[in-house]
Amino acid sequence: MMDTDTLITIVLVIGVVLLVLDIGLGSRLDDPLHLVRRPSLGLRGMLAMFVVMPVFTLLLVRLFPLQAGVGAALLGFSVSPMLPPWGKTGTAVGGQRDYVFGLQVLATAVAILVVPVMLWLVALVFKVEGQFDSFAFSMILLVTVGIPLALGVAIARYLPDLARWIGGKAARVGQVVLLLGAVALLVTSYSTILGVLGNGTLLAAVVIVCVSLLVGHLLGGPDAGNRGALATATACRHPGIALLLAVGVVADFEQAILGTVLVYLIASLVISALYQRWHRSPSGPGGRGA
Repeated sequence: MMDTDTLITIVLVIGVVLLVLDIGLGSRLDDPLHLVRRPSLGLRGMLAMFVVMPVFTLLLVRLFPLQAGVGAALLGFSVSPMLPPWGKTGTAVGGQRDYVFGLQVLATAVAILVVPVMLWLVALVFKVEGQFDSFAFSMILLVTVGIPLALGVAIARYLPDLARWIGGKAARVGQVVLLLGAVALLVTSYSTILGVLGNGTLLAAVVIVCVSLLVGHLLGGPDAGNRGALATATACRHPGIALLLAVGVVADFEQAILGTVLVYLIASLVISALYQRWHRSPSGPGGRGA
């Protein structure tokens, strides 16, 4: 019989897949090429996500007296692509759809190249010899990002009537399913979260999220909407990838890693929501039409 954790995981994955499918339904085949045609935007995005933030997180982990496993989880976030449903957030803050879609695809591809480097650094910092399951890593990206995005784009291109019928419905159902799964996860994992809140874990997560938003905002280019999109992308990373990477390096502290992943995920969602509200406000960059 299926256990509770497996059932919750399946529910969360279904919610994520539906949201990413909806993003693909609203995209075009040439959207992934947007950042290829404008390489400066792509370089800015990758610099924020995969250079500045990993270096900052590595320094923070070295300076903070964090409990075992916490630092590995935070470093795992710093080299993960964005959380798949981020695409809705990226467009909600004014990001151009082709920029948002292109950033999602580019970050996923770059993460595959950056992850081995960060694993080497983590192993060096924590003086451990990690085991990395490249197949599991690829499958997570494929199932939660690659397949639903490609399927959505294909339906929009070749079955436009079906795309119009599905469009919006997939997002609404996905949001409800994801919310139910998230609530169930928090209820079943509250003790794990409480177990890592001390010793600077929450403070470290909040600092990383705030710096991520700032770095993405500053490097997002001249368009206010794209700055907001990159800011939230830099902060909202894929928890499944972060968990997999951290466990692969320090498997003996799986509970601490899971708790840290949940703490960071909650912090990123809450603080990013506050950033979005400011960004869209009359006094914010989006509200001023910058």
